[in-house]
Amino acid sequence: MQFDTITKSFSPYESSKVIVELGTGDGHILEKLAKSDSNNTHSSTYIGIELDRTQYEDSKRRISLNNVKLLNGSFEDIIPIFPDDYLDLVIAVLPDPDFIDKAKQYKWEPFYKAVYSKLKNNGSFQLVTEITDELFQPVSDEIYIRWVEWLSATFQAIGFILVTKHYGVPLDYSSRCIDQFRGDPERIRMVTLYFEKRRKNGT
Repeated sequence: MQFDTITKSFSPYESSKVIVELGTGDGHILEKLAKSDSNNTHSSTYIGIELDRTQYEDSKRRISLNNVKLLNGSFEDIIPIFPDDYLDLVIAVLPDPDFIDKAKQYKWEPFYKAVYSKLKNNGSFQLVTEITDELFQPVSDEIYIRWVEWLSATFQAIGFILVTKHYGVPLDYSSRCIDQFRGDPERIRMVTLYFEKRRKNGT
């Protein structure tokens, strides 16, 4: 898949921003973001990447917005296609354990370095993820906070700047998994981390 293959089906307007969601799933989050585009001007292009063919097809049938482009494939293969310093925002909501678990950091860290390189200066990366106990027991505050600190430090070591963190998920975010996890907040503890890419001079 070439970059022009991705962009040729964008709407004819000139997009001021490009937002990518990794692992779009049912597409509800991406759809809501696109619909709430400021003043309904659709000045941004929203790209959803989903590997599962069934979820991709379901989202494609449901979402009919001109400023949304859905891609069926691995984001590991698609993200490197974008030019460097091209994306304004990348969103990862409840990534697969292969892309967030501490034990597999050596595998997924290079991918997030690639994400960093594709972001514009002052571009943003939003990570929503969760921690559970191996025996599915309640997760203590101590373990939860230590895990959040590790996540923050890990992504800052890649080059991201931590802007803010939210202990939970944005209230306007809804998906099958998020809604399910919200029903068990003691055993499934979620966090939202907001990072930015900034040049070394801070501008």
